[in-house]
Amino acid sequence: MGSFNTFKDRRYWILLMPFLITMVLYVYFTPKNVLEKSYVSTLSILIFPTLFWSTYHLWKYFGDKKKRDSIDERGDL
Repeated sequence: MGSFNTFKDRRYWILLMPFLITMVLYVYFTPKNVLEKSYVSTLSILIFPTLFWSTYHLWKYFGDKKKRDSIDERGDL
């Protein structure tokens, strides 16, 4: 993990833009009295990156698995 290959991955950039837009819209449209509560801001800080990285790694896992399975079916090793 933690290599620069992640930044070269197309999936990363495809997911990054919607997550950033969603995060900005969340901060913009959520009432200030809600965001001022410490547990809401802490949960927001934890939830957005967790959702992003779990979505990225699940997509990567299933995409790589599908690619491996298609290679195994063809018989190319």
